Amino acid sequence: MMEKDDLSDIQQTRPKIEIPIQQVGIENLEVPFKLELKYGGFSDLVARVSMRTSLGPSVRGISMSRLILTLKEYLEKPLKHILIREILEDLKINIGSTNSFMKFEFRLPIIKRSPVSDNEFPIYYKCRFEGQLTEISSKGSWSANAFKFFQGVRIQYSSYCPCSAELCNDLSKKEILGFPHAQRSFVDVLVQVVERHYVWLEDIIETVEDAIKTLPYPVIKRVDEQEIAKVAAKNPMFVEDTIREISKALEGREDFFDWIIKCIHEESIHTSEAIAINWKGIEGGFDDTYYI
Repeated sequence: MMEKDDLSDIQQTRPKIEIPIQQVGIENLEVPFKLELKYGGFSDLVARVSMRTSLGPSVRGISMSRLILTLKEYLEKPLKHILIREILEDLKINIGSTNSFMKFEFRLPIIKRSPVSDNEFPIYYKCRFEGQLTEISSKGSWSANAFKFFQGVRIQYSSYCPCSAELCNDLSKKEILGFPHAQRSFVDVLVQVVERHYVWLEDIIETVEDAIKTLPYPVIKRVDEQEIAKVAAKNPMFVEDTIREISKALEGREDFFDWIIKCIHEESIHTSEAIAINWKGIEGGFDDTYYI
């Protein structure tokens, strides 16, 4: 019987075209993991994972299973940036690559209370962790010490059109009834964390929601709806207003090295969506070539 070590590995043969590949790997791998929560305890979650490495010109392919087996050793440990860096460093050793990348996409449950009736129910926020470990040149030699870590979250909110509200006020002065329109809206936030800091996903969510104010709730009684309408009347916002409020809030965080945000207002009286995109604007950071 042939031993497994005697089996040929065609992936390690030389390719016909010897060109390096920037990224090769797997996507949409479902993985269970543990996440520590800001206000105590841990949550058992499931993530869709992408794992990628670079490939030199002289090797035909990588072992996709080796990617998964490298990750397997870490599944019992709570996931955070330090652990992701360890996984990426192991990937480079196990695969023999110069660069490695990893992304976790998952839903984080956070209990939300209705503003007046105080009813509790979870909201599941779409979140992601992303790590990049790349080699950089230092005095003629190469060292694997360039690590970047990103945290992302999508937050839903309500937007109330200032123009529509003003037009309804004009109708009211003429003793004509009119109602301003509103839309379901979303903001995608991606933050690059200062490496020495520990940033909770809850920190990002709370920073953004405090800036927006017009938020949705899972459970709404009549007293809640009236309160929401009162808050909305005080905070009508175009998409440009919203992204400026969020940008100001993120700029005030010293633990955020860089950030990029995209606001989307799903218009209720237009056939298109209104969007705005902004980033911090530091040298070597996010710019218009980055997709969010």
